[in-house]
Amino acid sequence: RVVKVSATQLLSVWVTAAASKLEALRMHLQRAVVLVVCSCICMLATPSLAGAHESGSASGAEQHEGRCTACPPCEIVDMSSLVLHVARTPALHAPVGGALLAVWVFAALVSFALSSLLGSPASGKTDEQEKSAEPDSEELDKQQIHELEEQIRSEFQDSLSMADNVIECLDRLAHEMHGRLTLRQEATLGVTIKMLKNADSHNLTVPIALAKESTALASSTSMPNLQVQEWLRDCFTPRSTKHGGTKKSMKVVSKSIMFAVRLKKATSISRQESSPTDFIPFKAEPETEERIRNLLADLDTWNFDVWELHRVSGGREMEVVGWNILHSWGLVKKFGINEDVLRKWLASVQAAYPRSNNFHNATHGSDVMQTTHYMLKTAHLQKYVSELEILGILISAMVHDMGHDGFSNNFHKNAVTDRAIRFNDQSIQEMYHVSSFFDAIQRDESINILKGLTPKQYLELRAIIIRCVLATDMSKHFQELKDFKQLMSEKGQAVDEWGECTANLMSMVLHACDISGQCKRRETCITWADKCHEEFFGQGDREMEMDLPVSPLCDRHTTDIASSQVGFISFIVLPTWQAMADFFPKVAEEGFPQLKANLEYWESQLPNKRGEKPPQDRIEEEEEEKDGDGEPPCMVVQAEADQEGSWQGIRCSPERATVFGFCQGVRGRLKAQLSLQSRASHQLE
Repeated sequence: RVVKVSATQLLSVWVTAAASKLEALRMHLQRAVVLVVCSCICMLATPSLAGAHESGSASGAEQHEGRCTACPPCEIVDMSSLVLHVARTPALHAPVGGALLAVWVFAALVSFALSSLLGSPASGKTDEQEKSAEPDSEELDKQQIHELEEQIRSEFQDSLSMADNVIECLDRLAHEMHGRLTLRQEATLGVTIKMLKNADSHNLTVPIALAKESTALASSTSMPNLQVQEWLRDCFTPRSTKHGGTKKSMKVVSKSIMFAVRLKKATSISRQESSPTDFIPFKAEPETEERIRNLLADLDTWNFDVWELHRVSGGREMEVVGWNILHSWGLVKKFGINEDVLRKWLASVQAAYPRSNNFHNATHGSDVMQTTHYMLKTAHLQKYVSELEILGILISAMVHDMGHDGFSNNFHKNAVTDRAIRFNDQSIQEMYHVSSFFDAIQRDESINILKGLTPKQYLELRAIIIRCVLATDMSKHFQELKDFKQLMSEKGQAVDEWGECTANLMSMVLHACDISGQCKRRETCITWADKCHEEFFGQGDREMEMDLPVSPLCDRHTTDIASSQVGFISFIVLPTWQAMADFFPKVAEEGFPQLKANLEYWESQLPNKRGEKPPQDRIEEEEEEKDGDGEPPCMVVQAEADQEGSWQGIRCSPERATVFGFCQGVRGRLKAQLSLQSRASHQLE
C-alpha cells in the first residue's frame, strides 16, 4: 500500500515538475527518491516487527524485548504508524536508525548525480554566472513560446468560427494530456470546454461564487450535479451586461484564449470577399445597371449619394445597398444565407418602410446602413467586433425604423395609440421596429435569413439587434453618450480593453449613424433637414385635428428650420460626433469637419442674419395690427440643457433665442411650462 501511494505521488511530482524550473525538478526528484527508499524499508521492517509480536506471550501481560503492546502489528500500515512503533520499541532504534542514515547517504549521492546531470550550481557554475545566464534563458523561453504561438495560430481553420477553433484547440490539449493530469485538472479542463461549447460567448456572465463552485459541480458525472449546474447558470446569471459589465464574461477563460480569439477575429474579418457577380438583386436595364455600378464605387466613402441611388434604382435603394454590403463582408457565405431568401427579405424590408414618410423611409434606412458600413470598414470599427456582431449591427441599421408611421413616441403616448398600449409607453417605435423584424422572419420562412444560424448564434444575434435598435430611442441619448464617454476614458482605444463592452460601442455607433444626416455634404444635409421638418409638420397638423397639444417644432407656422437645425446640431449631433471623432481618427478627418461646416451654414441662415424677423414675431405683429391694442409680443422661449440633460424654458430676446435654437414662439403670456423631458425627446426624434 505504501509503495502504491508513493508511486502515485511520484507520477504527480513528475507532471507538476514538467512546467517548473530545473532546480525545482531536482528538489522534487530528491524528495521522491527518499520517499520511495523509505517506503521500501517500511516493507522490509514490517515482517520482522510482526515476528517480534508473534514471539511474545499470548496474554500480553509480559512485555517481550523489542515488543510494543500498545501497537499491534496490524496497525503498521503507513509511515506515521511505523515511526510511532519504532519510537516505542528500543530494540528497533539501532537498525532503523542505521537504515535511515544509509537512506540519507544514498539520497545525497542521487542529488549530486542529478545536479551534475541537470546543470545546477554544483556543476561548477558560480552564483554570479547563473544569475547572468538567467535573462538569456528567459529570453530564449519567450522566443520559443512566441514561435509556438505563431504555429498554433496558423493551425486555425478558416472554415470554423473563432470560438470553435479555440474549443478544438482545448480538445486537442485534453487529448494529449489524457492520463498525465490529476483528476481535478482533467475535471477543470473538461468543464472549461463544456462552458465554451454551451455558453453565450459574449453575454453570459457568471458570479464569482458560482464560478468557484463550477469545478466541484462538474467534477462529478452524476446527473443531479449537472442539472444543478445548468439551473444555477440559467436562473442566477444575467444574459447581458447593462453598462459594459463589471462581471467577468465566460469567454474570458484566460488571457491566452482571449488573445487567440481577438487575433483570429482581426485576421478573419480583414479578409473580405469580393463583390457579388450580380451587384443588384433585381433585373434592370443595362443603362440603369451601369449607373448603379458607378454609384456603388463610392459605397465605402463618407459622402455616398444615397438620394441619387434612390432616383436611379427606382426607389429600391435598400435592396441594392443591403445586397452589396452583406456580400462585401462575406456574411452571406459565412452564415449560410440563401441568396434567393436574401433577395426576398431585402424586398420585404424595402416595402415595410412607408413611401409616404418624408424622413423615416427606406432611403433613411439605407443611409444609416451605408454609414454604419463606413464606420466598420473605413473607420475600423471591425477591429473591435466579431463577424456575428457585424451581421447584427448591419441588420439593426436596416430595420431600425422598419414600419415607422411618421409620428414620434410622444405623439403615440398622448394619443394612446395601439402601439403605445402594446409597448406600455416604453420606446414605442423602437420596440415596434425590432419586433416587426423578428415577427416577419418567423411567420414567413421564405424571408428568414437567419435560419442557417445555430441556436446559440441566433440568440446572440437577437440580443445584439434588440440592444442596438432600442439604443436609437432618442430619449436615451444623454445616458448612452455619458456611458460611452465614461468607457472611453477608462479603456481608451485599445482593442483588448473593449472585449466585454462591444454592445455599448455598437449601440453608440448606430445611434450616431442615425443622426448623421447633418454630417454629410451640404446638399444632402439640407435635403435631410427639409424632409425631417416636413414630417414634423405633418404630425403637427394631425395633432391639431385630434385637439392634442402641438409638439415642439411641429407647427409649420411658427417653426424656423435654420434655428431648429442650429440647436439640434449644437446640443445633440456635435457632442455625439465629437466623441466618435475622438475614438475613430478617420471620422475626425472627414465627417466631423463637414459637420462643423454645416453648422456654420445653418447659423448663416438664421432670420436675424438674413435681415428677417423670426416667424413668431411676424405672426404677432400681424395679429397685433388686427387686434388694435394688444400686448407687446412675448419673448421667445429658449431651451437650454443643463448637466443632467434636462430642459428648462426661460425668457430671452428673440435674437439670442435664434442663435441658440430649440426655440418655440408663444403668443401672449407664457401659459404653461412645457414638459422638460418631452421637449428634449421630441426634438431628438
